[in-house]
Amino acid sequence: MENAIKLVVREVFEVLYSPVNAFRKIIEKPDFKGVLLVLVMVISSMIVVQYVASSKILLENRLPENDDWTESLTNQHNWVSNGSPSIDDTDYQMGNTDGNHSIASSVLTETSIWLKITDIGSINCSEETGYKELFFWIKWTHEEGVSPSSGTLRLFSGSEDSYFEKDLTSLLAPSGEWTNTTLNVGPDQGWASNNSPDWQNITGIEFNLVWSDSANLTMKIDGLLFRNFASSVERGTFYVEIISVILQVGMNWIIWAGLLIIVAKLFHEDLGQWNVFFIIIGYVFMVTVVSNIIHVMLLSTLPSLNYLLDSTSTVYYARNPELLISNLAYPLLISLNLIGYVWTTALSAIVIRLMKNITWGKALTISVIAFAVRFALSLFGF
Repeated sequence: MENAIKLVVREVFEVLYSPVNAFRKIIEKPDFKGVLLVLVMVISSMIVVQYVASSKILLENRLPENDDWTESLTNQHNWVSNGSPSIDDTDYQMGNTDGNHSIASSVLTETSIWLKITDIGSINCSEETGYKELFFWIKWTHEEGVSPSSGTLRLFSGSEDSYFEKDLTSLLAPSGEWTNTTLNVGPDQGWASNNSPDWQNITGIEFNLVWSDSANLTMKIDGLLFRNFASSVERGTFYVEIISVILQVGMNWIIWAGLLIIVAKLFHEDLGQWNVFFIIIGYVFMVTVVSNIIHVMLLSTLPSLNYLLDSTSTVYYARNPELLISNLAYPLLISLNLIGYVWTTALSAIVIRLMKNITWGKALTISVIAFAVRFALSLFGF
């Protein structure tokens, strides 16, 4: 029994370094145990690749998820101001499935204007899994276009006497223009503090703009949210990707074997019983195992990338894609995929040549055409 197992293992790996000899033996006596070993190795290596790749892709988590804070004056939260807070449905920057609005407030002949939101719950910005950024759009107008002498943002912690504070003055756009700002939150991010606030308990937010002379002033806030970034492993959804990997392996195996049989028939070549050919051709996927091992080595050198949601909250895009493109491993990964396709096509040609005793040219032509069709199908998600 032990010798039989060793023989199967040797036959499987012989496909990589002596494919002609290996496939002669496999064709003579197809062994399901050998191809089952290949299948287990392919699936295992693909799961590792998916795990490493997923750990590098950090998807945005938002609080609130749908820009709810700037869609209404009161809900679980409450907006207050030294003016009269209102909903603006014509001037906004972000939209969601519930509507498109911003929060606005105006004052007459005042030296300051402020807007604050309270009752937002207890938000954790401290732990490793806590929120790391505060994102918002802000717009102000002054009747003469004079810039504010100071602008501050406060994060309340429990009460309005306990807060973290950040200077916004240099971040503001001119009068009448929206400014998009992302602030890092949490310990050691340069926030001043008053009365011992706690980063694990953020309960409200205040925007305050001040001028030296009184005037008619307006402030608008939109897209106000906390966010962090987490991989599918951290989000607990990696099991879905594992299921997808297993289905992908099975589908690729079936489609590749089927295409080779169909194309061979077009050349008037019969590759025999489908189930027997299915077992034999499964050995060529040892190429995938080797490719996946190299993939893991290259992927581990890539930087992690944060993926943001677009304004409609349906599509993710990389925040700094140049970090990936400029990495040496990126072009190597692309080249590796091409080498894997060529290697698989060549091994498939060897199988067809040995099974039918046809010319190398004809066998290679069948394999290349099958690959071209497989590549075209992949463009449509198959």
